[in-house]
Amino acid sequence: MSRNTEPQAPDAALPESPVAAQLRSGFRWLRFGAELEGAYRTDWYRERLVYLRVNLSIALLLFLIFILASRRVMSADSQAVMNLVRYSALIPSVVLALTVTFLKDGRRWYPRAISLLAPVALGAIAVLVILGWSHGQPLLFSALVLAMIAAYVLIGLQFFGAVTANLLALAIFTYGGLVVAMPSEELAYNVLVLLATNVIGGAVAYNVEHTRRHEWLEGRLLVELAELDGLTAIANRRRFDRELTRHWTQCAREQRPIALLLADIDCFKAYNDLYGHQAGDEALKAVAKVLAGSVRRPVDTVARYGGEEFAMILPETTRDGALHVAERFLEEVRALGIPHAHSSAVPVLTVSVGVGHVVPAPRRSPAGLIQLADQALYAAKDAGRDQVRLLASEYEHLQTGYFRRQPGGNDGAASQ
Repeated sequence: MSRNTEPQAPDAALPESPVAAQLRSGFRWLRFGAELEGAYRTDWYRERLVYLRVNLSIALLLFLIFILASRRVMSADSQAVMNLVRYSALIPSVVLALTVTFLKDGRRWYPRAISLLAPVALGAIAVLVILGWSHGQPLLFSALVLAMIAAYVLIGLQFFGAVTANLLALAIFTYGGLVVAMPSEELAYNVLVLLATNVIGGAVAYNVEHTRRHEWLEGRLLVELAELDGLTAIANRRRFDRELTRHWTQCAREQRPIALLLADIDCFKAYNDLYGHQAGDEALKAVAKVLAGSVRRPVDTVARYGGEEFAMILPETTRDGALHVAERFLEEVRALGIPHAHSSAVPVLTVSVGVGHVVPAPRRSPAGLIQLADQALYAAKDAGRDQVRLLASEYEHLQTGYFRRQPGGNDGAASQ
């Protein structure tokens, strides 16, 4: 097993980081928390997508070559039943797995597809090996050994999925050997070879996956440390810009919605003037902590946008979901009960929140989403502060670069 070396970062630097918590608790069973697991598998799939396509294409080609070769060495009377297994289970499984990698939503479907198709393919190979032996051709056994190794390292199965698929194939082979009356010495030897293949392949796969997961966590943690706001310990503007561009591109490609929340502490200058800048810093920290606690998914990003402004990126989030997060954040800041005698809203510290919610459209950019959320924020302030406003349909007519505020709480139409 790989050595678990954690970055020597103080816990206080990332008080709300799921990544730091996962590194501290470990992952002996090769599994993170639900949301972090999803983020890891998404990143892994994107990184390995080309390799998966190449590996599956090679596997398909090799299976076709093996089929042609077996026709030369196998008797004609064995071909009918073997073709039934080949063309009803083995080849369709590989073709389907390869097809899923070209789907727009392949990152969601491939892990599920391969976990179902791999046992089918391996089971079919085990059946073909038994059929080959029963027709006087024991050389096909090597194909099962190679397929088991491939299941561990080449087709994107997680460790426990690969173990399950291989043990199922081993069970099918053992049962088939008993059915066709394979000599006990030969059957025992073959089973021993398959068990050794699984032990060696499993040990390699476990170490590779453990190392890969640990390095992924360390990489994310180092990025978080480098892109933290020094005062509030949440993401800084640099990371916000990077994450918004990344999520925008992904949501545009998959035509999924994205929400952006911009929040501003109400009457913060008056707060600083009355209570002092040190109290203002403590207020910023408190609001940032509430904001960080308002999200539930590692894919969401909370950041200090600048001064007393904060931002939250919510990819693949519905309109109602974004409103729920914004309203919960608003209520929890108010519930802090931080006195603010000079507030124009209520005598405690509050925030106003603007929400932009769109499905990225052609010829649009993240700057337009920022502008939409900013316009919604000003609408919340003009309406009396300490509230949430959401804009969505206005995005289609918004001309990026300038908008005009109208008095009386009406967010004006954009103009150039």
